[in-house]
Amino acid sequence: MVVDGQISFKDRLKTRPLIFTAIPLRDNRTGDPKHDDKILKNLETRKEELRKSLENSSRLTAISVPELVEENHEGKPRYNSIYTRALSRGVADLLHVDSIVNKVIAHAESFEKFVEWMMETSSLGISNIIFVGGNTRHHRYPGPTVSEANIIATHLSRKHPLWDITIGNISLPERAEEAKRMLFKTIAGAQFFTTQMLFTDKQIIDLLLDYGKQCSKAGIEPATVILSFAPLRGTADLNLLDFLGVDLPYSAESYILEKGESSDAINRSILNSLAIYRKVVAVMEELKSYVPIGINVEQLTKSNLNASVEMLNFFERAIDMKSEEIAELISTIKV
Repeated sequence: MVVDGQISFKDRLKTRPLIFTAIPLRDNRTGDPKHDDKILKNLETRKEELRKSLENSSRLTAISVPELVEENHEGKPRYNSIYTRALSRGVADLLHVDSIVNKVIAHAESFEKFVEWMMETSSLGISNIIFVGGNTRHHRYPGPTVSEANIIATHLSRKHPLWDITIGNISLPERAEEAKRMLFKTIAGAQFFTTQMLFTDKQIIDLLLDYGKQCSKAGIEPATVILSFAPLRGTADLNLLDFLGVDLPYSAESYILEKGESSDAINRSILNSLAIYRKVVAVMEELKSYVPIGINVEQLTKSNLNASVEMLNFFERAIDMKSEEIAELISTIKV
C-alpha cells in the first residue's frame, strides 16, 4: 500500500525498511492532574522536536517507540515509559510514515487485558507491534510468551480483517540456538525481528545464515531481520547499554570511545556500524542468502538525538547500496 507516495512499513519489509527508534517519555508519577498536564505538554514538545530532526529523512519507513519496564526480584513490573503509542503515532503522522510500538507482553494481567490493549492500539491507527518477553526465564509471568502473543495477534487479525497487524519480535544474536527460536516465532506469526544493538558482525552473520537455512528446511519464508545500531558519544552511554543487556565487545568499545579524539566518537560509531552492515551485505551477496534485512537506528538518550539523526542520514544513503558502494561511502568519513 502507498499513501501520499510513502510505502507502508509492511510493504517495505522485503525491500530494506529503515526505522528510527526514539526514546519514550519517562515517568512513573502519573495520577496528579497538574503533573499529567505537564507530561502532555512534554509529549507535544517531544513530537515537534522529532519532527524537526527527522523531516528531511526521505527514506525513513517508520518511527518506533519502546516500552521501558524494570522488574523487581519477584519479576513484578515498574513502568518507566508513558504515552508510547501517542508519541509513535503522533510523530509518524507528522512525518507521513508508519508507527511501531513495543509491548512487554509478559506482564499482561490476563488474556482479556492483552486483547483489550490490542484493540486500543488498533483504534489508534497502529498496526505494527513488537512483542517483548520478560527479562528472565526464572520468573512465572502472568502474560503470554512471545510465541503465544504472535498466535493470538495472528488470530485476532484474521478475525478482524481491518486490524491488519504486522507482528515483530526481538532477536538476540548472542543467545544460544537463537535461529531455532526465531524459526518457531516465525511459524507462530512473526513477520519481522529487530535485533539487539549491534557493535560487531561476529554473531549476526552466523545468525542470518543459520536462520535462513532453518526456514528453508521448514519450507517457510523467513521474516525480515532488522539490524539495530546506535551511536555512542562517550563512556556515560556504557551504563545504559549495561542496563539494556547489550553486549559491547571490548574491541568495539576501545575503537569507538578510546581511539583518537573523544569528539570523533560519533564518527567512529557511524564507521563501525556501516562496516558491520557492509560485511553483512557482502556475505549475503556472495552466498545469495534470501533473508530480507533492514536497518533500525536507535536513540539511546535525549542528548544523543543529533548523533542518532546523523547516523540515520548515513544509513539512508547506504541502505539500498551494494557492498562495494557501501565501502566507498565509508571511505568518505574522516576521523
